[in-house]
Amino acid sequence: MTAHFALNSSAATDTENRLVASNIRWPLNLSEMVTPRQLEIMLKLCDGKVNKQIAWELDVTTATVKAHIRNAITRLGAKNRVNAVAIVAANSASFRHAAV
Repeated sequence: MTAHFALNSSAATDTENRLVASNIRWPLNLSEMVTPRQLEIMLKLCDGKVNKQIAWELDVTTATVKAHIRNAITRLGAKNRVNAVAIVAANSASFRHAAV
C-alpha cells in the first residue's frame, strides 16, 4: 500500500523553497529543529519501532522515549506523533547514516 499526501492547492512557490501543506518549507534541516537524541528516536519511529523497543535499544526508560517524542513533536510543529514521523521521514535522507 502506498500513502498519498495531498498538497495544499493554494500553496505558492518562492525562489528558495517550495511551500506545501501547512506552510512547511521543504526540505527542513532537522538538526536545527530537534536535538540529536530526539532525531535518533524519531528515525527509529520512522523504521517502525515502538517506544518499548526504542527504550531497550537505547537503554533508557519508556518515559524518557515518550518525553523525547513529545518534545520533538512540539519542536517540529507537528499536530501529532504520526505527523511528526511523516515530517522526519520526508526530510531524513541526509540523517539516515549519521544517526545509525
